Amino acid sequence: MKSLLGIVRRYTINAVLITLVILLFNAGAFVFLVYQAGKENVRTDSLRDTLALICGEVSKEGESYVLSEEGYEALSERGYVWAMLLDAEGSVVWAWNLPEDFPGRYSLTEVAGFARWYYRDYPVRVWGEDGMLLVTGSPKDSVVKLDLEYPARTLRAVPSMLRIFFVLNVLLLLVLAVWFAFRFYRALRPIAEGIEALAKGKETAAPERGLTGELAGKLNQTSRTLQAQREKLRQRDDARTQWISGVSHDIRTPLSLILGVSDELAADPSLGEEQRKGAETIKKQSLQIRQLIADLNLTSKLEYHAQPLRLSWYSPAGLLRETVTEYYNNGLEERYGIELRIGQKEEELLLEGDTALLKRALQNIIGNSIRHNPEGVSLTITLKAQGRELFWDFLDTGSGIPGRVAKLLNQNRQEADIHIMGLRIVRQIVVAHGGRLTFPLNQKTGTYGLRFSLPVRTGIPEGEATSGTRVRPEEAPPPGPDGQVPR
Repeated sequence: MKSLLGIVRRYTINAVLITLVILLFNAGAFVFLVYQAGKENVRTDSLRDTLALICGEVSKEGESYVLSEEGYEALSERGYVWAMLLDAEGSVVWAWNLPEDFPGRYSLTEVAGFARWYYRDYPVRVWGEDGMLLVTGSPKDSVVKLDLEYPARTLRAVPSMLRIFFVLNVLLLLVLAVWFAFRFYRALRPIAEGIEALAKGKETAAPERGLTGELAGKLNQTSRTLQAQREKLRQRDDARTQWISGVSHDIRTPLSLILGVSDELAADPSLGEEQRKGAETIKKQSLQIRQLIADLNLTSKLEYHAQPLRLSWYSPAGLLRETVTEYYNNGLEERYGIELRIGQKEEELLLEGDTALLKRALQNIIGNSIRHNPEGVSLTITLKAQGRELFWDFLDTGSGIPGRVAKLLNQNRQEADIHIMGLRIVRQIVVAHGGRLTFPLNQKTGTYGLRFSLPVRTGIPEGEATSGTRVRPEEAPPPGPDGQVPR
């Protein structure tokens, strides 16, 4: 659900950013309008100057009034369509392009009526000077005049009202952003839960409605497809495991018979030397076949988690000594040597694991080193505890582990021309115990060695389910003289 909360957080941040952009845009628009209004005010001032100029260019010649050329140019530049000059009694003493139906005299009431507004739909502007009144008319529908009156108290309150308006807008936008985020969260939550279920290998059935209905449908279809594939894989794996188990069981009886007969023939003094050697060869090959079958059965169970771990507390140092001692007791030839390097800290360490499987892993590693170096080899095994891990290092002076084998094991792959059954079992056993397998380079020989690590646990939580035999650290008996923990 953390990823879903991250999506909602980013969605909310984006919504807030959009809100801020809108607010900044509105603020910019407001500034632009104020600027334009200022320009209009400048134009108004210029208009007044023009009217004053025109009025000043009117002069009296005899009994009539005339306008200079500059005055006519000013009228044309401003776009006026007619103009007239009224005296103190309201009589027209000068006129320019005046419509024919306009009267020659205006009362005080008529003058007051059009002074700020319109006269016969013509927008009118006036200018008074020296007892005379200049009246100009613009084209019809060219100017809209409004009568706006506000109390001074209201105008003084405008800044405070703007601030309140701004705060209310911000709060409204934030509420909308949170509301949309919540709706988005509620729509995405079933999808996120379905994806988490798929990641855990579970089936999901998200509701196919609302904003994410189509996405939920695709998710449910994917879930059904994956479940069908898992079922087919499970059936195939079960069939494979059962087949391997059946073959192992069926071949055990004839193989035991072959081993028994070959053992008797190898010990029969009445046979010649060649016959007894042949019988001994048959015995060795039969033992190898039995080992290969056991390996195949074990790796199959480990791969499909059909091999339960019989856990108990053990001493890694004791288990390692026990395994190496068996090799020497079974007649390890002198050209082979095994050296153990175990510190005091590692001697006292107790781990939890399946000792039978771990011993099998140790036997496979040591056996590989001996088997692939027929001319002799010296193997050094080191136990080193670091942090919460115990490292088991295996380095020999022989051919080591080929790089191609190490690459295949790291990638968990198999190739037909490379037989890595023993090391594959080692890897499966280590992984089953929560560890990891690596292949460090031996600086002395330039070949690859082997290292695996196992987790170190300091105790068992109360109420933990147990399988096999477990002993708490404080109750575990101390290692015996051979380093092995008594059972």
